[in-house]
Amino acid sequence: MEEYSNMRQWGIFFILLLVAFLLIKFLGILGIIFGVLIIVYTLTGIRIIYNYEKAVIFTLGYYSGVLSGGLIYILPGFQKLIKVDMRIINYDLPEQVLLTADNVNITVRSTVFYRIVDPGKVIMNVRDLNRTILNYAQTNLRDIFGKYNLNDILQKKEEIGNELKDIIQKEIGEWGVDIIAIKIQDLIVPQEILSALTQRAIAERQRDAEILRAQGLAQAKVIESQGELQAAENFRKAAEILSESDYGIVLRFLDILRNSQNEKIVVVPPEIFDLFKKHSK
Repeated sequence: MEEYSNMRQWGIFFILLLVAFLLIKFLGILGIIFGVLIIVYTLTGIRIIYNYEKAVIFTLGYYSGVLSGGLIYILPGFQKLIKVDMRIINYDLPEQVLLTADNVNITVRSTVFYRIVDPGKVIMNVRDLNRTILNYAQTNLRDIFGKYNLNDILQKKEEIGNELKDIIQKEIGEWGVDIIAIKIQDLIVPQEILSALTQRAIAERQRDAEILRAQGLAQAKVIESQGELQAAENFRKAAEILSESDYGIVLRFLDILRNSQNEKIVVVPPEIFDLFKKHSK
């Protein structure tokens, strides 16, 4: 961006005012008339540029440079000033109906965020910046959406916006424009397609729930089998310990009877000890 110095214009401004005062002072009525006309002409060249603006200056139709914000002066009739807003601009693209890779028509609403970084290049190269961005965005959106299925588009809106941003930036970046972001605001899907997607999502959730339930039952059976295996091992060890004693089984039998909830009195004849003893042998 070529900065333009306005000092020479201010020099001309004060020279014109000096000439006007001299005419008024020394040429009488005629001098007053010409002096007032020169003063009015000189004052009409004063311009105020805000800090968020830049002024592109043309002198006799030729590009002279860019002025920053502040109080500036141009020569009326010889110079032209074009103000350029340097703030971030958001431009809403019109709705566009696009065809996806799986032949589904969807309506897309998107917004472009951009900023002018070189006002001289923009004024010299682009007649209608918003129109240019619109044409590039719509053309490339059609190509990008044609590469993706509907499900991918619904999940990758941000990636698609970034891809479109990079394409447009590459094509118009040399004109002094910085594409900050392109946001896909809305994707309007036909109702019948939306209903089908909803039913598929419900079926997938039910399938996942059944899978989790089956996995839980399988895990429970594994734990149960491990418990039964441990219990069998404990019984085996207990049997080995009881078999080592002559009266171990008999004492275990009596302990079971003692801990039983049955309140009946059981009389065990002494001969049963001999039977258990023989059995243990």
